[in-house]
Amino acid sequence: MDDETVPEKPTIWKEAKNYIEQGNYDQAIEIYKYLLIRYGNNSIVVERANANLGDIYLTIKQLDLAESYINKAINCNPKKPDYHYLLGFLYSKQSQWGKAIREFEVAIDKNPHNAEFLRGLGWAEFNAGDRFRGMECLKEAKELDHSDINILLDLANAHLLNLDFVEAKQYAQEALHFDHGNALAQKVFDKICQFQRDYRKGKS
Repeated sequence: MDDETVPEKPTIWKEAKNYIEQGNYDQAIEIYKYLLIRYGNNSIVVERANANLGDIYLTIKQLDLAESYINKAINCNPKKPDYHYLLGFLYSKQSQWGKAIREFEVAIDKNPHNAEFLRGLGWAEFNAGDRFRGMECLKEAKELDHSDINILLDLANAHLLNLDFVEAKQYAQEALHFDHGNALAQKVFDKICQFQRDYRKGKS
């Protein structure tokens, strides 16, 4: 986020970001809460502090707090697509697919060429039961960013759930091609291979 237009620029905001990069979320949370108290009448500060708090709580999997702060950020600026994406991601974590789809759709309506937004919508649609629509969104996301590991692994997992082992392996291998040491990509590829072996045994 661009924090050049808020009070105490840029030191206190950079300090909070540094704490986040270090994994010291408690200190970052204290700074953002201080800003909410100190500059509670400044709409820019309130919006951004709430958004950052929501993002942190989402990261550390305190989802109720994350939802509360993200919604406060949305109330401050309902046109900001990133906030709707965060809320959609949160609902996906909770397997609330219908809610996730609505938030991703709002984000995409405001930024239709964002690969990550499309990835979120695709995975939510796929898990909500519309596998065709979900796959189309994931493929569209890949067209926008062909080397994104998360998109490739979502496509791999989606094809695995469709028992399309060839395509699943292809996407997992593509992810490994772009990032040889990616542990998650290797885990997904190994899972596909194991599932395929088990499936063949079950059919024999």
